[in-house]
Amino acid sequence: MSGWDAIGIGLVVRDIFVLMDRFPAPDEKISAREIHEAGGGPVPTALVTLARLGRKTAIAGLVGNDAVGRFIRDGLENENVDTSAVTVREGFESPTSVIIVENGRRTILEAPHEIGFPLDWDDVHGLPLDDCDALLVDARTVPVQIEAARHVRRAGGLVVLDCGHPRDGIEELVSASDIAIFSHTYPSALHGADYDVGAFLRDTIERLPKDGPAIVGVTLGADGCAVASRETPMLRAKAPVVNALDTTGAGDVFHGAFTHAYLKTRSIAESARFANAAAAKKCEGMTGRAPIPSEEKLWSAG
Repeated sequence: MSGWDAIGIGLVVRDIFVLMDRFPAPDEKISAREIHEAGGGPVPTALVTLARLGRKTAIAGLVGNDAVGRFIRDGLENENVDTSAVTVREGFESPTSVIIVENGRRTILEAPHEIGFPLDWDDVHGLPLDDCDALLVDARTVPVQIEAARHVRRAGGLVVLDCGHPRDGIEELVSASDIAIFSHTYPSALHGADYDVGAFLRDTIERLPKDGPAIVGVTLGADGCAVASRETPMLRAKAPVVNALDTTGAGDVFHGAFTHAYLKTRSIAESARFANAAAAKKCEGMTGRAPIPSEEKLWSAG
């Protein structure tokens, strides 16, 4: 057993949520039902999930020396995610996204792309790469994540990839990952909306390291997920039926919960069911950091 259960390298952001009864028309002024502010980003939200499930976690990311950066770090620290490896860079503007939620759907307005995410290897040296059970990555800073993945795998840890859209360098990062779980938007972007999920899983498994578990999955929203490995044929796990208010962060929670369950059980079927339950229950609340039930209740719900 390592000193750290899970560490991560990824984009850290502030999310501002606006809950609406309906999407406004052009030039229309309407009242919001609710407005919320929360930390966001795939890796940090997955690590928050792991921390809530009792795991020891840490993150490397990049924020500016500004109020938003302090908000992001404080939010992670309040969730027991270690932020000592988060870089605070003068002149960098901590990113903010605006998320409009209505009728169970969400529309995300990201920070301008020119802000970028200039994280380099010197920024992640504070992470315990040689003393963790799992490293979570999001394909937002691929060269650094590939190097970190190699360190973690040499030390016997697992690398868990979360990716929603094709990005530059993603193939090399996939080949350095033990578990790669994609949003359905990823294969859709590559192969069209009617892609063959089984073929996508089989093809991706062959690109993962031969000396690892080679687990690949696709999250399917309300339809749950499809997962497979080199040793296990594709299985589909249905998601529990919930009254979804906000789906933001559901995939991030899924990754955190799947990692927790797999470290505990080494079963992809059990891990998929547990992760489906955690992601579904998150959707009953606002923001990606909405509360999730206890581990015991999640096992029962999965």
